[in-house]
Amino acid sequence: MKSNAILTRSREGKKATGCTLMFPSADLVELAGIAGFDFVHLDGEHGTFSPESVDAMCRAAEAAGLTVTARVPSHDPSVINLYLDRGVQGIVAPHVETQAEAKAIASACRFGPQGDRSWGGGRATHYNDPKSISDDKGSRLPLMQRANAEMLVVAQLETKKALGDLDAILAVEGIDAFTYGPNDLAQSLGLPGQPDHPTVTDAMRKATDRIHSRGRKTWSDLATTANAHQLFLDAGRKFVESNRK
Repeated sequence: MKSNAILTRSREGKKATGCTLMFPSADLVELAGIAGFDFVHLDGEHGTFSPESVDAMCRAAEAAGLTVTARVPSHDPSVINLYLDRGVQGIVAPHVETQAEAKAIASACRFGPQGDRSWGGGRATHYNDPKSISDDKGSRLPLMQRANAEMLVVAQLETKKALGDLDAILAVEGIDAFTYGPNDLAQSLGLPGQPDHPTVTDAMRKATDRIHSRGRKTWSDLATTANAHQLFLDAGRKFVESNRK
């Protein structure tokens, strides 16, 4: 079980750098490793990822020395488990609105006694091969404890309801950080298509202050990410423009 680069950086008092992918590409993962990123983040909610492609992304990332995190399509435990069994070490759960949902997400991401993550035969658990996963006593507990210690769980707050229940959500153990969905939050606040509206930005600022006042972290405290497609578009536009003079 490899270390989670985001957690390692955080323990050193540093931020990790990540590259977000909207589509599967082992080549881009490899290039991200060469470029010096710490992790790749797969957008499973809005991207085009299947379990097979997540497997391939995790293999490529491990070869490139990168940690893999993912925003899952939903926070149903079975969906979360599919990603974890592939080798993902960080889960961003979208549309978290209540304390009960936050508890269920934290539990689904960790093995007992900290949670109730299901044990399976995926690549993350060495395909359930006894010789690969058991210690000299035949126990799988050391691997399970290591997986728990290197797991990062992030709750995404995207609605007026979520911010209204924030204090209760912050009381949940096992959620390591919080983030927002500015576009969905704007829509929830009656301002569709206006994520930069002062009402929206002020709501996120106040929520961040409350998060920090409770000694908790936001995703931006831990990591800085760049979208792979935006990096290409920005660089591509500059190249095209500079050669059209």
